Amino acid sequence: MSPPPPPPLLNTQQHSPSSNTRHKRWQIGGGMLMRGLTGRGRRAYLIVATLLFLLSMSLLILKSWATPRLPPILPDVGFTRGFSQHAAYHSRPLFSQKEWDNLIQEETQRGLVWFVQVSDVHLQRGADAKKEINHFQQFVDDTLSYVQPAAVLVTGDLTNSKTFGLKLSELPQEWLIYQRTVRDRVTRANYTLWLDLPGNHDNFDEVQHAHFRAYAVQPDIGATRVVSGGIGRPNITLLPLDASLKPGIRAFNFLGHLTLQHRQQLEKAVKHAAESGDVLLSYGHYPTNSIVSGGEEREVLAGSAAYLCGHLHAGLGLVNTMWTTHPSGMAEIELADWAHRHRYRILAIDGGKVVWLDVAHPTWPIVLLTALSRHQRTSTSLTFVIRLLVFSNEPISSVSLRVDDELGHWTDCQYNSGSLYTATLFLAPSTAPPTQADFIKALQVLVLHTSGSKSLLRVGMPGVGFEHPRPTLIAPLLLSIKLHSLFLMLYLSGLVVCGLLLLLGKYLGCFDHLLPSRLLAATSSIADNNTLFSLLFIFLFYPLIGPWYLGPLAQEQLGIVFIWGIFVDSTYLPGELTYPDAFFLGITLQFPGFTAVLLKKMLRCGTPRPQCLGWVKVMVGVTLGVQVVAVLSWLVLDSLFLNGPLRLFLSSLLLAAWRRI
Repeated sequence: MSPPPPPPLLNTQQHSPSSNTRHKRWQIGGGMLMRGLTGRGRRAYLIVATLLFLLSMSLLILKSWATPRLPPILPDVGFTRGFSQHAAYHSRPLFSQKEWDNLIQEETQRGLVWFVQVSDVHLQRGADAKKEINHFQQFVDDTLSYVQPAAVLVTGDLTNSKTFGLKLSELPQEWLIYQRTVRDRVTRANYTLWLDLPGNHDNFDEVQHAHFRAYAVQPDIGATRVVSGGIGRPNITLLPLDASLKPGIRAFNFLGHLTLQHRQQLEKAVKHAAESGDVLLSYGHYPTNSIVSGGEEREVLAGSAAYLCGHLHAGLGLVNTMWTTHPSGMAEIELADWAHRHRYRILAIDGGKVVWLDVAHPTWPIVLLTALSRHQRTSTSLTFVIRLLVFSNEPISSVSLRVDDELGHWTDCQYNSGSLYTATLFLAPSTAPPTQADFIKALQVLVLHTSGSKSLLRVGMPGVGFEHPRPTLIAPLLLSIKLHSLFLMLYLSGLVVCGLLLLLGKYLGCFDHLLPSRLLAATSSIADNNTLFSLLFIFLFYPLIGPWYLGPLAQEQLGIVFIWGIFVDSTYLPGELTYPDAFFLGITLQFPGFTAVLLKKMLRCGTPRPQCLGWVKVMVGVTLGVQVVAVLSWLVLDSLFLNGPLRLFLSSLLLAAWRRI
């Protein structure tokens, strides 16, 4: 009897969970999943996947635009009101009596300097504006005399320069109001340094800032000023950044422009301040994300302790406080407008650190905590040194403070000079607040006036600056992303979507199972009609190629406007200035107009739906109604919508395309 045959060898590829088996199972499972979906489900799946891909690519692009991290030129300038390095509770070498006395004297006696910023005043004529003029006069006459800053920084938009809400041009009557309200009073009083800069509203239809130079307090716009920081303290260099257009083209100056010559002047001033050991404080009307330049202006200002600006009106009223710290180390702080919110800023530089408080006028008294340090003298005692700026519209008799009701009695503050008060507070380690945030939360300040009135202030109350304002999540985004890039990206995204829908009829074979049949039929019908296709193609893509406007742009100086650049007389301005107008052109005319034509064609290709067609007609009527206002404002007022000829041309194309369906 022969032996049985040997058992067959195991086929590991068939019986082991190899990668090929897993891949085959994945293919089978994925195929069953896709077959299980309906046609509409597959389309939704592909649309969602495409949107996720576009979102990821957009995030990568935005990340690539981020400013590279640069070391700050002044590392001792910061924005943290932190405790001293001698604040640890564990055992450390104690101070000798002489060292301790010198430390406390340095903490309490060192000088500091403070400034006031106001922005977007928008003075205007008219009976309704008289109250606002008187309000600003009160600020100039009374508030500044109580605060007595080293300088007042006025960051643009001194006048409103509008007629009928649309016509943009400088009005001598408004500049006379500014002269009477500010220049004449400041010149007579001579109690502070008033540094004003033009904004976009001060530069409508101007060539060389003629009105600003005639009526402003500081006609020398780009002059750098140096303010003493006190005995033993570095000086403060005030660096203005004038990014207003030259010449001032009305309706295209929402964004600023930094010329190469001005950029080189800024670089020279920043270098000189660094070599001198000064603290650099920059100010201007436009936020850095609203400035178009040949390079990165944030790199130029990287050595600044802060950049103060306005223009955005606190995110058009969306947020209360807008500030952020850029990767270069510079803090950018935007101030809400005076015109509607009556806000002004008190900013102090104490020991190289910048602190500030935004105040709604009128608010009294005002207390700004400029420095808070903690030192350990003995193992059983902690010493806190507090420095305060206290302002009031009444004479002050005394200032006292304490840390909560249960941790100590009132401690009298020592008056130093100006509006500076200091206090030395002794607490046991077991009862002292463990962190700076806890200390500030428990801090109370009592201001007594000679009239007998009292004011008890603590964190969260109006006029109290114990800690930096906490910006919302949207504020750093609004100040970091480049506005002209954002406008261009949004405009091109809408244009690409419309263009793909227009070209869809040429390549139906690729999408016959992905898109609704009614949409495919409409695009195919448009592609077959050469006249309609050409009208819509020109309607969408002409603004990328052809001129928008040809005519006077600034005081009868002839110019021509393209999306990629503006030519005025012998001056060239970059095309980024037109991107906001391109975006608004798209959302008010091109995108809704193309959508209406496509919807009408879709409704004609299937079962008639009179009600839906009525809504589409309303959509077209509203779109064309906006164009009527724009064109009339250009014809009658010759102002706000300088792309009126372009809108008139595109509206004619839209009407022709609408009638051919």
